[in-house]
Amino acid sequence: MVRRRTRARKKRTVYPALGAAPAKRSGAWLMLVLGALVLVNLYVFVWDKKTGVRAIKQQAEAHTGPSMSIPSAPLPAAPPPDAGAVPAPVAPAMTPRAEGAKWEKTTEGGYAAEGKVAKADTLGKLLKKNGLTAAEADEIIRALSGVLDFRAIRAGQSFRIERAPDGRVKRFELDLAKGHHVSAERQASGELRADST
Repeated sequence: MVRRRTRARKKRTVYPALGAAPAKRSGAWLMLVLGALVLVNLYVFVWDKKTGVRAIKQQAEAHTGPSMSIPSAPLPAAPPPDAGAVPAPVAPAMTPRAEGAKWEKTTEGGYAAEGKVAKADTLGKLLKKNGLTAAEADEIIRALSGVLDFRAIRAGQSFRIERAPDGRVKRFELDLAKGHHVSAERQASGELRADST
């Protein structure tokens, strides 16, 4: 016997302009997936003895001591500064993340850091990684903009940052090649002046 081929019937929709009706599926599979996710999260955050909330809290307390409580009385206000008082020297913001650079006390009472430019470092990244604030980095970049082609900065070049005893950046120096370096040094007037040799 030979079977006759018949045309497949198209599903008719209520609104023919919208196209074919979507296939109907039950929401049971969605509920199953959501239930599985809930169970996994409960295991990770509640039942597991290594990653549970209780275990993390105990580890944190073991490293830092019990959690501090907020005082019930307000803290006393700081006394107003004297108009004629000289501000105390500000220690530089030194970060341990500096790649190869370590802040050391200089003979003048300031601080100095030396290191090498890391791969994919820009001047801004380099200064930020070595503890300079955004304002300090901006001041150095502005000073060097007339004497330095910022695309000339390469990995492996050495640099030195010096801070005065008052905490301000005193000097920044970058060795671009043998015998060729750029620097920005703070003048008596308070501005950074760039130099290229």
